[in-house]
Amino acid sequence: MATTAILSGSIDLESIDKTKLAKGKYLQFDIILSDESKYGNNAWVVQGQSKEEREAKEKKVSLGNAGVRWINPDTKIVVAQREEVTNTQQQSSRETTADLPF
Repeated sequence: MATTAILSGSIDLESIDKTKLAKGKYLQFDIILSDESKYGNNAWVVQGQSKEEREAKEKKVSLGNAGVRWINPDTKIVVAQREEVTNTQQQSSRETTADLPF
């Protein structure tokens, strides 16, 4: 798998709604990209919303910003297809990846 793009940014940890943490440590977030840059950033990092929150048009909680720093000109960025994976499947795939350097 080739690196397609690099984004870097920062988030304000105090802005996180702690009730949104899954298992007390995982936060779903969204990165909204823009084709315009302001202050060197063209991405907005927001706390993820449930389907109900999106449908109710609730205000997004801003966590920070970022910027696209590099895009590989030889690759095409595609929309990721989300696959539903169970915890058991996820755990078994982690156990078979023993060649990681960390």
